[in-house]
Amino acid sequence: MQALWLSLKENANCGSKLINVVAHPEKCNGRRSSSYEKENFDRKLIRHTRKSFGDVIIKGYHTRTRYLELKMGDPARNITEMIFQRASTYPSKPSRKIQKVLRVKNSIEILERFEKYREKVKESAYKQQKTHPRSIVDGNELLRFYGTTMSCCSEKSMRVSELCKDPTCRVCRMIQSNFDTEYTKKNGIRLSTNSEELSENMITLSMLKMERAAIVCRIIAGTVDNKVNNGLKEECDSIVTEAQYSESESLIVRNPSAVLPCFVIVFS
Repeated sequence: MQALWLSLKENANCGSKLINVVAHPEKCNGRRSSSYEKENFDRKLIRHTRKSFGDVIIKGYHTRTRYLELKMGDPARNITEMIFQRASTYPSKPSRKIQKVLRVKNSIEILERFEKYREKVKESAYKQQKTHPRSIVDGNELLRFYGTTMSCCSEKSMRVSELCKDPTCRVCRMIQSNFDTEYTKKNGIRLSTNSEELSENMITLSMLKMERAAIVCRIIAGTVDNKVNNGLKEECDSIVTEAQYSESESLIVRNPSAVLPCFVIVFS
């Protein structure tokens, strides 16, 4: 699966380089073009902490075209589906039906934040002479899944191209907040090797007409603590926890900057 993921990163523009991202035009004194007006949105967010999840509300407009739907037959979609199926509970007999595959178009700021965090982890690992060479080489980058729900994909005819405003849509709210919510501040960001495992405690999906979704993420795991203690150790970057499935592994990441969402897989 690692070989598939490397191929996907290089060929599907999954944030491996500063390309295929949402760019924000610079201000100028001349007459603004229609394309400039279309792209120049107010991206300020107001934190809303009334709910335990720490939902965020958009002030004004948010950056558009945050998703690109991959059509059937697209090579990137084919590889993404293979990765999802191989990481499922029963890979030999997949029981989930994939409805949509969306590629996340991250902004330059988010990509830079991710790479800066990687360099910070590498520098820290080098100074402390840690025994994990991966932390020194690439920050111990891993592929993991964030299992949640998505409400703006509930209608099959809808083409998703931007973040919705529905406060119950966990995918859009999590990507909008860059995984920095009241819930993740308290519990950390739980990601799994299993593509079907939920990262959050969910209520009955049918009641809210939601769809199951998995956010495929690149993460900088850094130094990993393999023991479950009463809390996260200050010297570790992430911690392994007991998985809900016997053959899967859950990892709690402490810093939102360590997580870069690449694809959203909506399934039933």
